[in-house]
Amino acid sequence: MFHLFEPALGRISGGLRYNWAVVDAAEGQLQRHAITGGWPEPSEQDIAALTELIASLDGPVLLDGLIGCSLPTPLAEDRPIVQLVHALAETPEATRRERQHLRAADAVIATSQFAADELRKRHGVQAVVATPGVEERPMAVGGTGGSLISVGAVEPNKNQVFLAEVLEQLTARGVTGWHCTFAGPLTDADYAQQLQQTLATLPAGTTTVAGELDATQLAALYHRADLLLLPSQAETFGLVVREALAAGVPAFVTAGTGAEEALGGGEALPLDENVWVEKLHQWLEDAHYRNQIKAAARTARQRLSFGWHATAQIIVDVLRSVSAH
Repeated sequence: MFHLFEPALGRISGGLRYNWAVVDAAEGQLQRHAITGGWPEPSEQDIAALTELIASLDGPVLLDGLIGCSLPTPLAEDRPIVQLVHALAETPEATRRERQHLRAADAVIATSQFAADELRKRHGVQAVVATPGVEERPMAVGGTGGSLISVGAVEPNKNQVFLAEVLEQLTARGVTGWHCTFAGPLTDADYAQQLQQTLATLPAGTTTVAGELDATQLAALYHRADLLLLPSQAETFGLVVREALAAGVPAFVTAGTGAEEALGGGEALPLDENVWVEKLHQWLEDAHYRNQIKAAARTARQRLSFGWHATAQIIVDVLRSVSAH
């Protein structure tokens, strides 16, 4: 039995959904431990509770990076430590800790080739890539292009205010016939308020802030969507992009982020409001362009390997490898 330690965030996140899917697909080979605490800024008590639990277990330990790369120093354990990197550090101090912990680890697993390449450039670390799987979904029914969705925690990195400002400009051009649903937990109260204030300037009935959705609600959202919008400032992979693609839904994502790796149909755009306005205008009013993008997504959907067993197998193989040394 191998052990995965992850933060108990009290909300859904892409990293946690990845962990849960991998544990399910590992079919009893991997046990998940949700660790309470102030991750990624743990207290001494948080760290003591973590080390005490690890000490009580046998075998290699797989640490979610939100825990593993936030400790003040690497764990001094007489067992292999494997780091699972969902997101890359964004500040100098976090980058310093990331380097220290990943270099000390017995192995590193990254959830995308994009992330593995970044870790090699930043720290000289070679990471094994375990790309997210995806559950099979029915083909979205969509409509004439106007059903837009934004899926992700409402926080600065996911950049929903940028998207709201794009929609403002679209409205100023007189472009109608669209509705955008913002789905995801409200993790930053100030940012959520800023988003609500920006959305309040848009015509009534054009947007919905749906909050956190469960699996059934999220599936229904994908099923009636035409286009996913993910203007993140940073993204390791973009699990929601792959999930939308499983329903044949294309996406607009930020160029130069890991979301491009998940993109099967759509556009990778620079974070320039004018560019996003132009592309959304074209999407909504140019049926030929829209049909090309949709056809590319449907073709890419046919190439997807559904399920999480391949991802889980890569992770289990790494844990077996370090336990053998």
